[in-house]
This record gives sequence, structure tokens and C-alpha cells, in this order.
Amino acid sequence: MNVSIRYAKALFQIAKQQNKIDAIMQELKDIDSMFSYNEKLKEFFFDKLVSKAKKISIITTLVDKLKLSKEVKNLLIVLVNGGREGILNDIIIDYEQMYNDYKGIVKAEVYTAYDMTQDELNNLKTSIKALFNKEPVINIKKDPSIIGGLKLKVGWTIYDGTIKTHLKDFAYSIKL
Repeated sequence: MNVSIRYAKALFQIAKQQNKIDAIMQELKDIDSMFSYNEKLKEFFFDKLVSKAKKISIITTLVDKLKLSKEVKNLLIVLVNGGREGILNDIIIDYEQMYNDYKGIVKAEVYTAYDMTQDELNNLKTSIKALFNKEPVINIKKDPSIIGGLKLKVGWTIYDGTIKTHLKDFAYSIKL
């Protein structure tokens, strides 16, 4: 098990015990957004030359201003003290996966060349729900390289139902 999963699992267990799973998920998303939005803060937090004491001081001020939980504050301090600030993003991703599993949610990315109608989207949601037995959260991305059909990515698995792939498969089968 990698290090980020251990941190995420510990945080998730604490959040579950204290009935704060949703709140901590939101706080982690807020932190992620804050680092994405503020490049200087991100550089400061991940800079190995900045002292731990200075980082902890800034983190404490930020956490208090943002009214974040002591659990998230403690996580950030533990990461700084251990010199593991660099795994924060992985912890957030791992926590989100645990959160989704706990809530019965599956995240799916759909790549298509066109805008899907509401009926097509509803049919896709029904199919994904039947396949994974979880409630799908779908992110649709337009891909102009797709001629027709769609590509579905769930976790590390890709279901490719594009015409381009079907044509490649057909051409390969003719060569045999």
C-alpha cells in the first residue's frame, strides 16, 4: 500500500467516526482548488527550502481563516513535519475514491464528438449504474477526433465504442 493511501485511509476513518465524511471531502476539494488557484501558495507549501516552522505558521493561519477542521489542519501539519507535502494531491485523490466507494458513486468520463441529448445521457447513466451497481457521476468531454460513438473511462478501464476502433478491429479481422 502506498503512503498516500495510508494517510487517506486514516483521515477517512477519523472522518467516519466523527460523522464528517462529507465536510472533510469538501475541505480537501477547497484546499486543492486553493493550490490550483494560487500558484505562489502552492510553491511555498511544496518548497523544501522553506522551514517547517514557517509552513506550519502559515498553514495554521490559513486553516483558521478558512475555518477548516482540526482533522485537515492536523493532516497538513503531519505532512509538513514528515517532509511529505508532495503527496497531498495523492491523498486527496485517494480520499475521494474512498468517499465515492462509501457513497456508492462511480465517476465516469465520456468522450464524444457531439453534445449528448438528455435521453442519451439518461440511457448511459442507466447502463453505467447497471454495470457497476453504483450511482454514476458523469463528466462529458468533447473529442473532435471521434468520428462517432463514444469512449467511456471508469477508473483505469476504458470502454471504446467509437467507430474508429470498430473500423480498426474490422480491418484487423480481415487481415487474419
